Amino acid sequence: MTTTTSKRVLIKKLSNKLSSILCDEYILLTKTKNAKWNLQGIDFQDEYLFFNAQSSEIDLIIDQIEKRVHASGHYTDVMLKAFLKVNRFNKRKKKVNDRADCLTELLGDHENLISVLKTNTSLLETATKGSQTDDFVTILTESHQKMAWFLRYYLK
Repeated sequence: MTTTTSKRVLIKKLSNKLSSILCDEYILLTKTKNAKWNLQGIDFQDEYLFFNAQSSEIDLIIDQIEKRVHASGHYTDVMLKAFLKVNRFNKRKKKVNDRADCLTELLGDHENLISVLKTNTSLLETATKGSQTDDFVTILTESHQKMAWFLRYYLK
């Protein structure tokens, strides 16, 4: 079966969008692990387990995205330089390890990623019509909405 030029272009565009989202996921994973390792307080154990669960969920998302990119016949650029080039998150270095600031920043990052996913839903679903990936973006969005909801809960 031959692939038409327009189909190849669409698949390449899909691969690039997924690679961009993958970069954001890696940065979000790193920031979540930073919170897990560095936040201190009376509820340290609960927060450690909470951030560990979120890290594990993001790690699974990363694997799913990589598999989608690889299945399209392309490869992801997994170099940190590529992550920082594509990354849409806050890049400022905090001077103080403040719980509320950390949670607020992570919440903002999840909301930013949800917005990116919703913006790209039509492209990603159009490019994958007829395959098992039609709901892929919806599943990713729901995962980040759930994680954001938990972060909002912790901020109260």
